[in-house]
Amino acid sequence: MRHIAIAAIAIALLLIGLIVSLVEANANQPWGQTLLDNFMLARSLPFTLGLGVALGYARANWPRRAVERRTGAARRFDASTIWLHWIGTVAVLLGLATGAWQYLKGLLDVSSPIAMPLVYRVHYIAASLLMFVIALTITEWWLRGSGGLGIPKGGWIRSLRGLAHELPRPLGGTLAYMLGLDLRRAPPPTEKFTWYERSISYPTWVIAIGLIALTGILKAMRYIYPIPGDVLYWVSAIHVGAMVLLAIKVLDHLRYVLAPSRWPLMGAMISGWVSARYAAARHPGWHVTDEPTPDAASAATPVRPVGGRPA
Repeated sequence: MRHIAIAAIAIALLLIGLIVSLVEANANQPWGQTLLDNFMLARSLPFTLGLGVALGYARANWPRRAVERRTGAARRFDASTIWLHWIGTVAVLLGLATGAWQYLKGLLDVSSPIAMPLVYRVHYIAASLLMFVIALTITEWWLRGSGGLGIPKGGWIRSLRGLAHELPRPLGGTLAYMLGLDLRRAPPPTEKFTWYERSISYPTWVIAIGLIALTGILKAMRYIYPIPGDVLYWVSAIHVGAMVLLAIKVLDHLRYVLAPSRWPLMGAMISGWVSARYAAARHPGWHVTDEPTPDAASAATPVRPVGGRPA
């Protein structure tokens, strides 16, 4: 019950912090909506991050149930991972849309058909959601000792060789030539996630989201803690650059996940399941643990590969 108590305390502190900040802001300063929203974002960030850490701790220590089984299907994502993915997706898309709206309005020097205070408010809400997801995910992975989609220690050569085989021949051949990789060797079998996802896509997401989150925190804090103008200038420039990088990554992600060969995996981001036949054909190195449900009479079945030979 300790993990539940910690999560409940974090939620209570977040609500108390928001109420106190709102009362204090309205009582002491005749601020406009945009400045008030920025103040609320800055004051609520420690509570938002604390809530993410607390729920990450609770999620990492939540009692594990026996793995649910389905005939001819493999569990790719659990329900909480799916929810976190879609919350993060909404936060990123809203943040990009409202951030681009702010930037283009200033660049083009035109009036906005949508009230700018509303645009800023949505931007700040998206930022809070993103910071919550980041804090929760990092905490859980750290406590579980998980590297997420990262490359395991000592696995870079194998990953790059798999990446060279996955890329179009001109790109893969160039990469292999530059790194001295032998493409005549059989490629390592694709595991739960492709080598492109682990070597290129995931690190790019980490860099883009990390930059935009850190610079966004500094920009939000400028009305509470004094930040030199020169520092704020470069922080804003990096924030815009990270926004462009994140937009490019979103387009690349859409190109990748909407490819017809990956449509079954799009369904897995809703249901959590993918067919065992697809896993065997596209991810032969992916292993699935077949454990009995609580009402099973037999002992646990040992780990078996979905298809193909082990990595």
